[in-house]
Amino acid sequence: MGFIARRRDAPSGAFRPEWYDRNPAHRLLSYMGYGVAPHVNTTRWTYTVPTGKKALNEFLHAKVRRATAATTASIPVSCVWDTPAGGSITELMHAAIRTNNVGDKDDVTVGQTITLLVGDALTALTVDGSTGGTCDYVLVAKITEFDA
Repeated sequence: MGFIARRRDAPSGAFRPEWYDRNPAHRLLSYMGYGVAPHVNTTRWTYTVPTGKKALNEFLHAKVRRATAATTASIPVSCVWDTPAGGSITELMHAAIRTNNVGDKDDVTVGQTITLLVGDALTALTVDGSTGGTCDYVLVAKITEFDA
């Protein structure tokens, strides 16, 4: 004889499917900019968890590469920030170059799952305060949304 286990958080007599069975939807956020001139903080993409959903941020990648040398170098940055609903913004990751040689690069990948709740937001941005020169930037996130 067997029985069907009921999750503790489910109402009596009800079965709540696991997150991956609750209408999952994949979201891929991507920015790739090549030969980008120096610029102030510039948002490249944003994602906010919609009402009635939760999300798993499964993968983040940021890369910056100096394509041409700057006249006066600053630190070009490619980064992702997290703002929890009702909370303070926090940097999750960043790639930055502190040198001024053509081909210098930095990249970082986060392959861990981060749970995002309703209203939580991710923001990807780039910045370069140099004068002259150009950089290449990549910012990618893979997210799975599901019913809360």
